[in-house]
Amino acid sequence: MKGMRAATGLALLLGVAGQARAAEPYAKQVISSVVLTGNVGNNNANPLDVLGAPDSRFLAMGGPGASVVLDMGDTPIVNGSGPDLEIREQGSATGGVDELYRVLISDSTDPASFVEVGTGSAFSLLDIAGTGLSSARYVRIEDLSTATSNSTTPGSDIESVTSLQSSVNGSLPPVTGLSHTVTGNGVRLLWTRMTGSGVLGYNIRRSTNGLRFDSTPNWTVTDLETAFLDTQTSQVGDIWYAVSVRYTGGESTLQVVHVPSSKLTLHDQVVHLGDTTVAGWEQPSPSSNKLTLSFNLPEVPRGPMVKLDFQVFDVDINRNRVIINGHGPRSLPMQDAASWLGVSLLVESSQFLQGTNTIEIYSRDSTGGNGTNSLDDFQIGKIELTRMNP
Repeated sequence: MKGMRAATGLALLLGVAGQARAAEPYAKQVISSVVLTGNVGNNNANPLDVLGAPDSRFLAMGGPGASVVLDMGDTPIVNGSGPDLEIREQGSATGGVDELYRVLISDSTDPASFVEVGTGSAFSLLDIAGTGLSSARYVRIEDLSTATSNSTTPGSDIESVTSLQSSVNGSLPPVTGLSHTVTGNGVRLLWTRMTGSGVLGYNIRRSTNGLRFDSTPNWTVTDLETAFLDTQTSQVGDIWYAVSVRYTGGESTLQVVHVPSSKLTLHDQVVHLGDTTVAGWEQPSPSSNKLTLSFNLPEVPRGPMVKLDFQVFDVDINRNRVIINGHGPRSLPMQDAASWLGVSLLVESSQFLQGTNTIEIYSRDSTGGNGTNSLDDFQIGKIELTRMNP
């Protein structure tokens, strides 16, 4: 492997009991491993550091060609509702970078029996539904990262593997009672306060797909807190938050709450705006130089911003106007290719009203003047508004 000292890798066959106790939902034994040294050595080459609950100890796998096979013992990975498996890779959380790895599962240690679940990086949640297996005792992790070959912790830094569908919470119980509300100031998370001398506080992470969360928390709060308000998000699509409990002995598994968005279709027909007939277009002749949309909203959209999505064809200038409830004007984003493409415009939620709203879209003079003698001809199709759900 170019750039890697594969010949000096550590090939281990381990049959000793791991750190996790029986009935805890963590990896309990290392069946086999190939750990590489990278280009300058490996200071975290012990596969046993993957076992047990999250505890900040990790195995630096070494890069492509490295792998580890783990035995989940009496808490196998089980296919259930939602993610079934949590893999923690300690990249940015330990001063490095979040790195990529491949995950496979099997009910046998036969190398040919493993089925790929998918790839992950940092803290990843994976669903085994697509593998065809209802459960699996063994997990194989293959390193895919070349980002840290020249460091003393080369490759993906695997901290822990957890079975999420296990009925056993393990030695580090996760947060309970997690829920959310959306307010005019942002997204508010609420949970039940964890008690006990070992509770230090909570880590909060944010994701745009619900599957990958950075190893470094977005926010850390104290053990006295039972709520957190995210005022920093301008996210107008779906968003996920993961909350975990920080203990003196490590960190609990992630508990995830989904804050969905909703899309409202405002327009779904092809319209030609401008002043020139273009024979090859879906709508050859212009209907007008203005498109007016009228729609109702049950309330003012929550959160600081909403997003307007447009499907447009051949928008040649940035002077075409978008006016929302008489406010603006704003420029319709350019898209000067003679093909359909999507463009977006972020707008303050305060520009919209409870009840009836109007959006006017104008074709403007393409010569730079203010008249209507040489309008920009373009087509516009589906228009959608994306807002946060209450």
